[in-house]
Formats: sequence, C-alpha cells, structure tokens
Amino acid sequence: MANETEVTTSNPDLQLDVELDAAALEAALPTLTEKLGMLSADLSVDERVVLSSIVTSAALHLEELQKVDAEGLYIFAKPISAAATPEIRMGLIGLPGELGFVEE
Repeated sequence: MANETEVTTSNPDLQLDVELDAAALEAALPTLTEKLGMLSADLSVDERVVLSSIVTSAALHLEELQKVDAEGLYIFAKPISAAATPEIRMGLIGLPGELGFVEE
C-alpha cells in the first residue's frame, strides 16, 4: 500500500478529504489572504469581477449563516469545514474588504 504522501501527490483530489485542523486553518488564513490579494492584482478586469463575485457571495453566505446560528454550531458533511471556527468565519466574512472588493 502506498503511503499517504504518495497517494495525495498522485491524486490531488484526495487532499480535499484529509481531515483539516482548525488551528492550521486559522494560521493559514492570513497568508492565503495575502496570496489572493497578489493574485487579484494580476487579474484582468473580467477575472477580478468573477473572483470578487465568488469571494463576496461566500462571505455573504457565511454572514447569513452566522445570523441564523449565532453560536456557530454548524454540522458539516466533511470532518471539518474551512469555516469551522468563529475566527475563520470572521476572516472569511472580512475577506472581500481585505481584497478591496467592497468599500469598508
């Protein structure tokens, strides 16, 4: 049997099924935000509009979920969601502003 590194390297889709660690997600959000900002600066106007739409709609969706469940008790099909902790949710909700997609 191949080790886990070989499996995820040969099939990147399997990386999505690996259990995510909330602390690792929280630690990754600032660098991911920075990288998305650099990517956004290099996009064409049309590409930037599409990225803005994706990021903003995800943030608005999380914001609405947070209103419904103020305590953040979400149930997910996967082991952990990228929005599993309040810190991550707030970071994702603020992402459109961080990337300059909305006026703050």
